[in-house]
Amino acid sequence: MGLIMDAHKIQKPIKNSNIPTILLFGAMVLLITTTAFFLSGGVEIKVMILLLGIISSAICFFNTEMALYLILFAMLFSPEFSLGEGFAEGRSLIIRIEDVVILIVFISWLLKTTIYKGIGLFVKTPLNQAILIYIGATLFSTLLGAFFGFLSLSSGLLYVFKYMEYFLVFFLFINNLQDKDQINRFIIAAFIVAIFTALYAIIQIPQGIRVSAPFEGGVGGEPNTLGGYLLLIVSIAIGLLMNVKNQSVKRYLVALIVLLSVPFFYTFSRSSYIAVIPLFLSMFFLTDKKVIVSLLLITFLLVSPFIIPKEIKERVTGTFVPEYGFSGTETIGGIDFDPSTSARITSFKRAVSEWSKRPLFGWGVTGIGLIDSMYFRTLAETGLLGLSAFFYLIYKILLFLYSTYKEARDNLLKGLSFGMLLATMALIAHSIGAATFIIVRIMEPYWFFMAIVFVFSEIEKKEIGTIIEES
Repeated sequence: MGLIMDAHKIQKPIKNSNIPTILLFGAMVLLITTTAFFLSGGVEIKVMILLLGIISSAICFFNTEMALYLILFAMLFSPEFSLGEGFAEGRSLIIRIEDVVILIVFISWLLKTTIYKGIGLFVKTPLNQAILIYIGATLFSTLLGAFFGFLSLSSGLLYVFKYMEYFLVFFLFINNLQDKDQINRFIIAAFIVAIFTALYAIIQIPQGIRVSAPFEGGVGGEPNTLGGYLLLIVSIAIGLLMNVKNQSVKRYLVALIVLLSVPFFYTFSRSSYIAVIPLFLSMFFLTDKKVIVSLLLITFLLVSPFIIPKEIKERVTGTFVPEYGFSGTETIGGIDFDPSTSARITSFKRAVSEWSKRPLFGWGVTGIGLIDSMYFRTLAETGLLGLSAFFYLIYKILLFLYSTYKEARDNLLKGLSFGMLLATMALIAHSIGAATFIIVRIMEPYWFFMAIVFVFSEIEKKEIGTIIEES
């Protein structure tokens, strides 16, 4: 039985199978138990992982849909556990609840392939080749870096496997989504997660801090990450708003966009603010509702000076105000930048300098430390090989979403694909000041929605094919 299959083929039990389900479940629990106690970290963490493994094993094996809901909610509301320092320069390895659940669901799916015919590990999609090339380029550069002693093999592989987990989310949801009703339930669940995340962030506003998502590690959290996540959800909501016909749904979407916009502004994330520009430009050029988009943009520009809080304006204008006495001030085109922006520019220069020493394959993942930019980080870690693979993946994503948007007949599918198209364009800009496409809280929801769009498009194709055959 091959690893790749066409989407949603009928699953048939293997005749005369003598593999008892209970033994398969027991094997899964044994594997989780062994894995838990080989991991680094204290006894408390090992016991926590063990308990999560056993509980989620039962949920995953006997009710996969519930396990997928658990993954969806854990994407934003999962506590983080450090498995020890020193895995890579300036980093510790972090494990989250959905890491355990995703692993369990994947193992469960592996075991089910031994019981059912017609189940494959990976569904054939227009993105498979690009995903494989990107993973291959990243893995090759990391193995090469470890071979030459630029990084620890264990640390590099652990981070590469973490990147692969995002694509695993994509395939897990594709393999388990079956119909439109189920898709609707998951979309609603994803929006509920976004609402609770926004409310959690809004509660932080009176404290006078930059808001962030729940359970974000480190002092002050990661506001830039929350900004990218909110961009994703708002973009999808906008896409749906511009395409669905139901007026009640439109009102809910407007309310959702307004609610999410409040914490978005208070992230004070300049990368997120910049990403709004390509979002609006994409709305204008990719839709035939140019008059409406233009009126909305003009209204926003006219009203924003009066409704945007003073501290947000100061955050934006402060980008170009250097700090007196700060020795690391960077200057571009005669413009001086504040310490935060200067530090990013300095890291970009370091990335280019390091890349020039190994231009083709880079230093490998974790080989050069932290760099807050997807492009400069990918360039330095994986060289021209990895950066080309990444751009090819983005190109295939945009091509798939655009073609789906143009060909879709169902307004919900049209709205979802258009929203994901807007989100991708926004996140491309967001990636200038963040490693957006490898950030857990952005990429797991992103690939979940990508799976939704793909499955929905496949269902529509089958429905059209059925209509043609019947006629």
